[in-house]
Amino acid sequence: MVKEIQNLLSQVAIINNKNEEILSASGGRFNIFEICGVNHYENAHSCIIAAFLNRHGTHSLKYKLLECFLETLDDKFTILDFNYKKSKVITEFSTSKDGRIDILIEDDQSKAIIIENKIHASDQHEQLLRYNRYAKKYDKGYQILYLTLDGKKASEQSGKGVDYLKISYKDDIINWLEKCVSIATRLPMVRETIIQYINHIKQLTNQDMDTKNQEEIIEVISKVESLRVAKAISQNYSKIFNFLAEKHFNPKMEEFAEKKGLKYKYVESKESHIRFDLDNPNMYGKYKIGFTFENNSYHYGLLNHRSNYIISDRNKEILHNNLKNNGVTSFKQSDWWPFYSLLPNLSIDKWDKEIINSDIFFNDCKEKIETLLSAMKNIKINE
Repeated sequence: MVKEIQNLLSQVAIINNKNEEILSASGGRFNIFEICGVNHYENAHSCIIAAFLNRHGTHSLKYKLLECFLETLDDKFTILDFNYKKSKVITEFSTSKDGRIDILIEDDQSKAIIIENKIHASDQHEQLLRYNRYAKKYDKGYQILYLTLDGKKASEQSGKGVDYLKISYKDDIINWLEKCVSIATRLPMVRETIIQYINHIKQLTNQDMDTKNQEEIIEVISKVESLRVAKAISQNYSKIFNFLAEKHFNPKMEEFAEKKGLKYKYVESKESHIRFDLDNPNMYGKYKIGFTFENNSYHYGLLNHRSNYIISDRNKEILHNNLKNNGVTSFKQSDWWPFYSLLPNLSIDKWDKEIINSDIFFNDCKEKIETLLSAMKNIKINE
C-alpha cells in the first residue's frame, strides 16, 4: 500500500505543480485582498460586498450588480417586487436595541434585505432572532440572508423559529460575482477587481485550482486501484497535522512555557489550527491562556479555568486597560472568555511557510502569550 500511495501522490503532485506554474506565470497568485489581510474579517468582506451592491457605488454600474445578485438567488429570494432601482445599502447598521446588521438593503417601499455575514466568528446571543424582531418594521416585506463560507445553518440559539435563507461564499457569492464580471466587461478596473475578489474567495473556500487540472486529478483518482489508495490517504489526513505539530511546534512551545513557569497542554491540530492551553500555578486554577477553534473560528485569549468562576469586573477592567496599553485594541469578551481575539485560520501554505520551514507562527503565538502575561500582572487573584 505504501508504494501505491507514493505513486498516487506523485501523479497528483505533478498536476498540482502544473496548476501552481499556471498561476505563477499568469500572475494569478497576486491578490490585493490577500495582501491586505482581509481573509477572516467579516467587516472587510461586508464592505466589499456592499460596495458592489450599492447603486451609488463608484463601480459606475448603478443597480446592475444588485439586480444580478437578486437574480442569482432566483426563487430563493422571496420579496415580491423589491425595487432595486431605488435601493439604499448600509453597512454596520445600528438598530439601537437589536444589535448591528452587517449589510442592510432598503428600497423605497418599506422592504428590506438583511445580510448577516459570518466568515469565522460565532453567532451572538439570539442574533437572528433580534434582527427578525427589528425587521418587522418593514411591513411590505423583508428577508434575512445568513452568509457563510459553506452555507451552514445558524446556531439553534440564534436562529430558532426565524425564517432565513442560507447562502454561501463557495457557491452563491462566487456565482453572482462571475456574472458580474460579464456585466463589468467594459470597465476593466472594476472587472479585474471583481476577478481578484473571486480568486480570493476561492482560496478561502479551497477552490483555487484550475478546472482542467481538477478534472485531471479526478480522472487519476477515479481508477479503482487509486480509489482505495485515496481512501487510505483521506482516513489519515487529519492525523498528519498532529504529527507536524509534535515535530515542529510542540517542542518549542514546551521549552518557552517552561521558561515562563507555565504548563503547556497540547490538545490537537487540524489544517486550520493548533489547539493548546497554558496554565500558570500562580493563577490558582482560576485562569488559563487558550488557543482554540470553535464555530469555524480560530482564536486565543484568557479564559476561566473553572466553569463556576467568573472574573470580577475590576479584574476585567485592569486586564483590558493593560491590553490597550500594550497595543491590543481589537478584542472581544464573554463570561467564559474575559478576553479573546480572532486569529487567521491556518492553511497548508501557512503550515509550510510559517510552521514547518520557519518560526513565524511560533513567534506570533509567543508574542501574544507574553502580552497577555504582562497584562495580567496587576490582576488580583483572590477577587
